Amino acid sequence: MTSRLLAYRPEMEMPAGASLPLQQEDELALAAQLLEVPAPQGFDAFLARLLDATAAGRQLRGTPLERPLRGLLGQALAPMLPLHGGPAQALRQRAARIFGMELEGLSPEDKEFELARHVVHLIDAVNTQLAQDGAARGAPAARVEAALLQAARTLAPGLLKHAAHMPGRRQDGGRWRREGGHIVVLDC
Repeated sequence: MTSRLLAYRPEMEMPAGASLPLQQEDELALAAQLLEVPAPQGFDAFLARLLDATAAGRQLRGTPLERPLRGLLGQALAPMLPLHGGPAQALRQRAARIFGMELEGLSPEDKEFELARHVVHLIDAVNTQLAQDGAARGAPAARVEAALLQAARTLAPGLLKHAAHMPGRRQDGGRWRREGGHIVVLDC
């Protein structure tokens, strides 16, 4: 292999105000920090550090989105993080439900780290989505909720089930009709 190929470093042009997602090294470092959070009450302080650690997060600091972002992420994720003890079986089941992860064969410490890594990745995806939306219109809480639900569709599908039961979340009955012996769900 020639040295020219090894030295190749393409430059990407980014639109003004664009933000990149976390690099893998940063994601791993933040996951390790999440494991050191002293209690669920410390999760908000961790979210503040995560906002400061990423370009997308820094764009959100001090905006009307920051408070609902920290509130909703804390409400949705902090109670689901069994990072401080608890049986390994419960951790495996919770991670499998929320993130669709397979943790079979990993040590308890590796399971906790993988869960923390996925949590950091999800939070960064929400931050990136909100930063890319820029000056989109709408209530900040609704924008944060929409970004969380959009990120959860791909990164944490099990969180969508929990989101329907979060306090303050509207419970829609949905629309459906019966066709013979089947029920057809509309607009899903």
